[in-house]
Amino acid sequence: MKKEIIYNRKSDGILYSPFNLSIDDMKKLILINFEKDPDELYTTFELQESTDRNGVPKLLVIAYGNGFADIYHQPLFPFASQKSVLNNPTFFERPMVGAKFEIKDNTLEIYFNFKDKNRREINVSLLETRLNCKKPFFLLAPIGANSKNPDSFPIYSLYNMSFTKQKYTYISIEINSKAHRPDTFILPFEWCKSYFTRYSADVFNVDWNKNHMGELSKITFGNKGIIYANGVTYELRYNDGHPEIKVISAANSEHKVKIKFMPAFPDIVCLSDGTNIDGEFSITTDNSPGIIQGVYNVKKAGIETDIEINPSKGWYPNQKRLIMKILFFVVSIFKKWPKSYIWKAKIWSQPSDRVIMNSYWKRV
Repeated sequence: MKKEIIYNRKSDGILYSPFNLSIDDMKKLILINFEKDPDELYTTFELQESTDRNGVPKLLVIAYGNGFADIYHQPLFPFASQKSVLNNPTFFERPMVGAKFEIKDNTLEIYFNFKDKNRREINVSLLETRLNCKKPFFLLAPIGANSKNPDSFPIYSLYNMSFTKQKYTYISIEINSKAHRPDTFILPFEWCKSYFTRYSADVFNVDWNKNHMGELSKITFGNKGIIYANGVTYELRYNDGHPEIKVISAANSEHKVKIKFMPAFPDIVCLSDGTNIDGEFSITTDNSPGIIQGVYNVKKAGIETDIEINPSKGWYPNQKRLIMKILFFVVSIFKKWPKSYIWKAKIWSQPSDRVIMNSYWKRV
């Protein structure tokens, strides 16, 4: 599209970005399923470890039932998006004295205990040895697959993901003094029988575009190609002086998420009336054999600018190992769930030089 058609005035030297990226503090997670030998309430326990502002590990257990989830957590657990992705679960604070999620000396050791909402004693322990015999894989966690009213798009990357091998693993699940058998995995993994229990001790969770109602912050760019603001790094290209967003990214000390726009995302406050731009985007995390792809649309009509983003192509795992290709074929939710997310935003420029945005995610 020609430059003179896209923009109706010169840039005022300010970038208004409709995008945000938020990294949570989770470091590890493990899911222990016992759906084939269920409790009267629960069928799966998910243990998460995060670090608080002082670097102290805190633990949380998500207890999944039939269509609901209860969250049992240690005091001062640093919550992220657990509430929205789990459809308003009930939260219970528990001390969980002695709980652990440790990987050392070639061994995985898990333990947690607490009293549930019905005052029943829950005790879970796991010990797996010979971790060096395994070949971990990467997985985009389908955390958002069941979210009905999401407040962000969850890009939850699980590095060094593994199933626990039956031969080298002991698992004990006791609820109200009754033992429950852990589920096994339907396929042989790495030529061994495995439990469906799977874990990652290298988790990188990012929420993209949390729902927003209010003013957009002003970002000065100074004709730089790369700028940093509000926890996000922007790679820009300039179209007749207008800053257009090629890439946004965010990183912690170990990992990085990158969202690339093709063509570069326009300067939204200077668009000409009637402008309608279609583009594509991709989401990748460092060294991961997979990509999320989708489309975006920007439309200017009068004083309003409408934006729509849809990860319509889903996630492409791009795994070379045959067992992983079979897994993603059998359990298609791993690849398909992002397609059902749509982000909508409406933006108004105010006479007082304020830019207001109302944005939200929905499922389709």
